[in-house]
Amino acid sequence: MALCDEYLLVDLSVEVVPPGTEERPFVTTRSLLHDATTKYLISTHTHVGTHLEGPLHFFEVGKDLADFPLSAFWGRAWFLDIEKVPEDRLLTEAFLAYRLEGKVAPGDILIARNLDEETVSRFNTTKDRSLLPCFTPEAALWIRDRGLKMLGIDHLVRLGKDVAATRKLHEILLSADILLLEGLANLKAVQENPFFLIAFPYKARGIDSSLTRAVALVRR
Repeated sequence: MALCDEYLLVDLSVEVVPPGTEERPFVTTRSLLHDATTKYLISTHTHVGTHLEGPLHFFEVGKDLADFPLSAFWGRAWFLDIEKVPEDRLLTEAFLAYRLEGKVAPGDILIARNLDEETVSRFNTTKDRSLLPCFTPEAALWIRDRGLKMLGIDHLVRLGKDVAATRKLHEILLSADILLLEGLANLKAVQENPFFLIAFPYKARGIDSSLTRAVALVRR
């Protein structure tokens, strides 16, 4: 049986529509090549849409994504399913250990998925991001110490409760070459846990992050 008959690709990427927003611009301008065919000039930045962040995002002399092997951008992925957001909103080391200890292995990918419908509904109504669950720096240490290679989130999970905590998470993970995959979408469409995730970046030098087309590879 051909591979395409055994597996289904599930798109986990947000759609970027010009002109984007003030904070996340994606402005396209049509022009022509020398042979009168169309090209587009694009004005954007590296954190628009679904994107991968590498060490250069946080460290001035950190690796860019072209320094990583292709194996860094795909592999076995586990959902951290949050059926009930903790009262304090914190995804702690103990929270991760309770759900994932003995399952994840070095080289795996972790994708946080908020399944708390009450919290999601309140957020969709109020847009109050303080309602959403967030990782603690200690949770980042747990991820690092188990040798995971990527952490992914959508807009329903935060990397930290405030700027300081978010920066600490970036420092812990990116210093260990653990990539961050942000702006995911459509996570509920994946029923398998674990599954295979693919998220290749541009092969470009000197940029901290890259747009990516993230997909899940699941059995039919």
